Amino acid sequence: MRSRSTTPKILPWLARKAGISASCAAALWHDAERWAERRATVGSSGYYKLAVDRLLELAAAESLREDAASFGWRPWARAQARLWAVSMQVAQETSALTSRGWRLISSAARQQQLG
Repeated sequence: MRSRSTTPKILPWLARKAGISASCAAALWHDAERWAERRATVGSSGYYKLAVDRLLELAAAESLREDAASFGWRPWARAQARLWAVSMQVAQETSALTSRGWRLISSAARQQQLG
């Protein structure tokens, strides 16, 4: 019997990547642990490998299930969200470069006036 179950540190990342909730990912992890308990000694490296591999399988299956339940809108919405995030990063970098350019021009103009 386990004393206290801990979730892997990749769980929040995996949940975001698969597009599932954190609570669903935690439930999948517990299912993967129970599955691995029947196949390896609890706490061994083989146990954790089996549990993580099973978690990845379950997360992929859950993501596909949610995609199918949304009638094709969910993958499109996730792609749009990624595109929006990239465009915002580009806008931020462009703004930072423009600001830096104006500071360099301003600095050069001051040096020219003093010199």
